[in-house]
Amino acid sequence: MSALDGLKVVDLSRLLPGPFCSTLLGDHGADVTVVEAPRFKDSDVLGVVPMVRRNKRHMALDLSGKSGREIFFELVQKSDVLIEGFRPGVVARLGVDYESVRKVNDRIVYCSLTGYGQDGPLKDKAGHDLNYMALAGMLDLMRDRNGKLTQPNFQMADLSGSLYAALGILLALQSRTASGKGQYVDVSMTDGLISLLAVPLSFTFTGAQFPGRPDKNEPQSYPCYRLYKTKDGGHISIGPLEEHLWKKLCEKLGKPEYSDRQYDKSSISEITLGLEETFSTRDLKDWLKFLEGPDYCVSPVNRMEDLPHEPQLIHRRMILKNSQGIPMPGLTPRLSETPASIRKESYTFGGDTRKILMELGHSKDEITSFERKGVTWAPDESF
Repeated sequence: MSALDGLKVVDLSRLLPGPFCSTLLGDHGADVTVVEAPRFKDSDVLGVVPMVRRNKRHMALDLSGKSGREIFFELVQKSDVLIEGFRPGVVARLGVDYESVRKVNDRIVYCSLTGYGQDGPLKDKAGHDLNYMALAGMLDLMRDRNGKLTQPNFQMADLSGSLYAALGILLALQSRTASGKGQYVDVSMTDGLISLLAVPLSFTFTGAQFPGRPDKNEPQSYPCYRLYKTKDGGHISIGPLEEHLWKKLCEKLGKPEYSDRQYDKSSISEITLGLEETFSTRDLKDWLKFLEGPDYCVSPVNRMEDLPHEPQLIHRRMILKNSQGIPMPGLTPRLSETPASIRKESYTFGGDTRKILMELGHSKDEITSFERKGVTWAPDESF
């Protein structure tokens, strides 16, 4: 038994944010049905991201015509959650917006996940992860030691937006248990990023110097919280922000003279250069061995290739492999009584269309007629 057993989710989204959200729900037991138009069968943009295809069924359904919308409303009438990630106004043009859906199911939790949200001057503007991070001020915090902006290779806005969508959906479902009614969940990926900036915003507007925005002549951050290059070209991260942890590290490294100058701005360059020289004398694996123990706040800067071999991740089963041997993220969070599980590794485009139609009460002849008219599509010609 999983926490969301019995919950029925319809996912109209594509790309990464919405599908990642519905994967999280599916991992914890939700019955997720992905709905896409038959014309997309040859443009599978998620084939390279196996993780967001697991624990889902797939239905190829054309929503642009009356027959397709009627089938869709039959589906959502028996569902709890709907997720969509189109630009504002698209679902209204298709006739499957919240107001239309709630007429057939007022218990539905309808989640729209977009870049800028459903209102405001930018609501209709195209964008992707990099644009949202830029607007939210997050990219300005990502600079090298010379103050030059760096471009991240990680979809922070997309994935944090997915988490907020999942949170919003669960909050709305909790509210429904008391009221009996669903509601609309408006998730902006840009809003999500802003909510993560509590620390830098506080530093900025209280007059304090934020460590991520250094003077061009100083290192990027305090020496107790940064990356150091090792002899073999690897990198080690150190993060002993607490005084006693910093002191312990300094003593272990043979640098007790640094202990009482942890946050002394006049000593930043001296200590950083000293630690750079120290860490350059041994290979990464040797430093990790030397600094073993619970009170040394250090860890390796792993590459993607390193993750399947990282002991902590192996123990927690956080890197799994699918049937093709491709590593993918494991299941999180852990619940003691209702754990997440992988019940279905992946879906094929349209692979569950006929089964879903039969569950909705349609006959074989009706299904054949839908396919002939292009309302639905299934990969197997024989039926």
